[in-house]
Amino acid sequence: MELRHLRYFVKIAEEKNLSRASEHLHVSQPAVSRQLKDLEEELGLPLFNREPKGLTLTEAGKIALKQSRKILLQSNTLIESIKTLAKQSKRYSLKIGYLPSVLNNVLTDAIRVFSETHTEYGIQIFEMPPQEQEDALKNGKIDLALIGDYGKNFDSRFQIETIRLTEQALLVPISHPLAKQRVVDLSEFKNDSFLSLNHELFPGRIELMEELFKSANINPKILVQANGLSELIGLVSSGMGVAIAPLDLQSLPHPNVAFIKMNKPKKSIRFSAIWRQNNKLPKIESLVQLMKA
Repeated sequence: MELRHLRYFVKIAEEKNLSRASEHLHVSQPAVSRQLKDLEEELGLPLFNREPKGLTLTEAGKIALKQSRKILLQSNTLIESIKTLAKQSKRYSLKIGYLPSVLNNVLTDAIRVFSETHTEYGIQIFEMPPQEQEDALKNGKIDLALIGDYGKNFDSRFQIETIRLTEQALLVPISHPLAKQRVVDLSEFKNDSFLSLNHELFPGRIELMEELFKSANINPKILVQANGLSELIGLVSSGMGVAIAPLDLQSLPHPNVAFIKMNKPKKSIRFSAIWRQNNKLPKIESLVQLMKA
C-alpha cells in the first residue's frame, strides 16, 4: 500500500465517481480504477458499492476513508516540514529507515520538533521492513534504523536505544467469535489458523510466535507469511486467519479487523532506534530522545 492508493481512494470517495475523480487527479480513469482495485485487494474487502447512480462507501470504506484522511494529513505535515528544510542550506543529511506503524505514533512529531531547532539538517525517510533496515544501516545507506526487537545482530559498532515497549495483541476478523472481547488469553485461539510476517524480512517473528504458543500450551497452524504490516492486516480482514502483532498497528487502516489485548501470555517487545557509533551526525541522539519523549 502506498500513499497514492490512499489519495486516489479519498478523491473517489469525495467525487463518488471514477471519471470525475480521474479528472481532478489528472490521471487516466483506467489507472485510477486499477489503483482502487489494488487497494481493495490488499485490504481484502470492497470499499465501494457500485450502483447505477454512482459509488457509495461500504462500511469498510467509511472506516478506511477516516483513517486514510488521517494518514494523508500526517504525511502532508511531514512533507511540508521537509520542504521547508530543503529551502535552507543544509550541512547534514540524515536518512532514516522506519516501519509504517511508527510514522504517526513517533516519527512525524519528532521530526517536526527536531527540524525547528536543528535547521542545518535535511531529513529523508524510507519505509523498510526490519531486515532491509539492518542491511541498509550496515551498508551506510541509512543513518538511523527504527525497528522492533533488534535481536543479536548488532555489535559494539552500533548504538542502540529502546524507544518504548510495544504491547503485542491479537488481530482477528470482526466476524470472529471473540472479536468483541477486550482482553483474551492466547490459549482461547488453539483451534485458529495463524498468519505471520515473512521471517526473512522480519527476523525473529517466527521465534516470538513459537515462544508465545509454548507459553499458552498450544500448537496452531501458521498458514501464511505476509511481506508487510499492511498486508498482514489485509489478510486478517479477509478472514484468512488471526495474527499476533504490535498494538501500535491500530494507527494503520484496519477495516473489519479487531485488536484485542493479550492477557496470558502478556508480551511486549522493544521498539528500538539503532545507529552507528562512528557516525558524523552529532544530533542523531537528540532526535532519538525526542522520539522517546
